Amino acid sequence: MISFRMSYSIPMVECPVMVALLGADPEEHSVYLHQASPLRSGPETMTEYLNGERRFFPMLCAGVPKMVNRDQILWVRSPKTFDPDTLEVTLIERLTILELTDGSRLEGVVPIDRPREQSRISDVLNDPREAFLRIDEEGETYYVNKGFIRTVIPR
Repeated sequence: MISFRMSYSIPMVECPVMVALLGADPEEHSVYLHQASPLRSGPETMTEYLNGERRFFPMLCAGVPKMVNRDQILWVRSPKTFDPDTLEVTLIERLTILELTDGSRLEGVVPIDRPREQSRISDVLNDPREAFLRIDEEGETYYVNKGFIRTVIPR
């Protein structure tokens, strides 16, 4: 008798990130991105992962699998990497300071890839299709949950 074992797993790309959850110290996690983006050719980006339709994100923290509620994530930090989402026709970079509801501040560049008439920082902040705002700070990229941004100071 021949036995077949079916595997229902989907190949993913493991990405180490630091995650700050509401009321907790930031911790190292691993997130798993799809090898193919649902929106364009190439692998899924962190921007697509965080701003997609998921309400809960599968993550691994200290060897423990978790499902993390998107609404409880203050920010996700990853090493700054090539992001094809920022290489479209129009790219404007806005130096910005973010003050978060926990009292912390982030200062960096917000890449805006939109037509010029929609390229204000307020256009990005008020876009209901994106729950997370990307800000590049030196060698790292933060994806900040817009729900926890208290004040934005464009520079």
